[in-house]
Amino acid sequence: MRSLGAIVFLPRESAETRSLLLEDILFDPAAFWLAESLKTSGVDRFLVVCHDDDRAAAAACFPEDTIFVTTGADDAQNILSAFLAAQAGPVTVVTRPVLPAPAGVRWNLSGPTGLYHIDAAGLSAALTEGGDFEQILARNGTEAEAALAYPLRRGCAERMELEQAARQLGVRRMLEAGIRLVDPNTVYVGPAVTVGAGSSLLPGTILCGRTQIGAGCEIGPNSKIRNCRVGDRVTVNASQLNESTVESDTTVGPFAYIRPNCHIGQSVKVGDFVELKNSTIGDGTKISHLTYVGDSDVGSHVNFGCGTVTVNYDGTAKYRTTIGDHAFIGCNTNLVAPVKVGDGAYTAAGSTITDDVPGDSLAIARSAQTVKVQWVAKRRKRGRR
Repeated sequence: MRSLGAIVFLPRESAETRSLLLEDILFDPAAFWLAESLKTSGVDRFLVVCHDDDRAAAAACFPEDTIFVTTGADDAQNILSAFLAAQAGPVTVVTRPVLPAPAGVRWNLSGPTGLYHIDAAGLSAALTEGGDFEQILARNGTEAEAALAYPLRRGCAERMELEQAARQLGVRRMLEAGIRLVDPNTVYVGPAVTVGAGSSLLPGTILCGRTQIGAGCEIGPNSKIRNCRVGDRVTVNASQLNESTVESDTTVGPFAYIRPNCHIGQSVKVGDFVELKNSTIGDGTKISHLTYVGDSDVGSHVNFGCGTVTVNYDGTAKYRTTIGDHAFIGCNTNLVAPVKVGDGAYTAAGSTITDDVPGDSLAIARSAQTVKVQWVAKRRKRGRR
């Protein structure tokens, strides 16, 4: 496919409102849908013109090598000229908030679109001569027909129609790829999401951002995954995963919460009401239920008992916990970071661990049990007087 360039304007309606292209369509910004649609048509070079305050949000929607120009900047003309000089053949120009239709789709619309195709060299020459940008496009460019571009508006009815169309596009893409959707009416798939062969998406599944799902996975019901890489044969049940990696043959959920910057190894069990944050979990580790693991480096084949907490925050700074391979963390253990638990070490249930535990050792950090014989009987007897 021939390499193409695109110039995308992200205009603001007013100084107080950001561009409509930065508003969400389903669960991703409209600019992200636009960029992915243009990439599908062969575009691999982007120049984006936007308000300086919108640049960070826009950068998340376009490829890393995108060139950004601040609206009205003194160097805008030079940057545009350099971009056009490096482009052979036609260039796509998007002047207003619009979403191009994917291949094989036609909207039932009419009117101007603001989506043009124009020869890059001709545009550059006309601009050098001092021509007005929009007039050059109108005179020398080819505007996409309305059926191939959906204009974005703030109206409720239009937004609902567009979001339903976007959802149907994601569903159709999955079905064409051979992905099993138990209930297509309740599944939402973003424009850059990929799902491997033999995977199933159950009702209530939301996949967005640049999420990659491997082969033979079962996702859902009621699961949301954003910007994650998920390996093969992974099960995610009623859970949320964000900006993390899950290796193959791992199970997550139900009701687990994976926060950003986690790397979960192979054949790991992340069970019900488990929260992970900024942590690495080794292969074969089991975190079965009611546990918080934050800012931690966990080895392989570790067993977490119910109610374990890595105490990573002292109100001012956060610290890391390190747990070695084959360690056993007893129920209701508090690991007060910074602390290390060595390979094969055990912590007794109900312990608060503040000092490092050497490998193959048992740490007990709780007061000795006291039994007051017949205390309840004596108290009951006093109450009868």
